[in-house]
Amino acid sequence: MSETPKLIYRNSSSSERKQPSPTELQAMLSQWEKWKAAHPSILDMGDALLPTGKAIKNGVVTDGPTIESKELVSGYSIVEANDYDAALVVAKACPLLFAPGASIEVRELAGY
Repeated sequence: MSETPKLIYRNSSSSERKQPSPTELQAMLSQWEKWKAAHPSILDMGDALLPTGKAIKNGVVTDGPTIESKELVSGYSIVEANDYDAALVVAKACPLLFAPGASIEVRELAGY
C-alpha cells in the first residue's frame, strides 16, 4: 500500500441536500476536530463537497451531481498509513459514520 491512502466519504443524496443548523454545524465541526486530534496520521482533512456542481457525459454538460444517484461523494481526507488495517483504524473512528447511510471508502493513490 502507498503511504498516503485517501478516505472518500459518501452520503445519501437526500442527506447531502439538508443544511445543518448553526448549532448542528458547530457540533459536527467539533467532532471532526476531535477525530483529527486523535489521529495524527491524517495528513489532510480534505474538505466536504457541496451538493451542487456540473457533470459532463458524452460531451454534454448538465447540472450535477446526478440526481438519480443514491449516494454522492461528499468529501475526502488523506491519511498516512502503512497498510489497509492502519487506514481502517482511522476511517472507523470518523464522525461521518454516525450519519445514517454514510460510508467511507479507503483507496490507494495510483502513484502516476
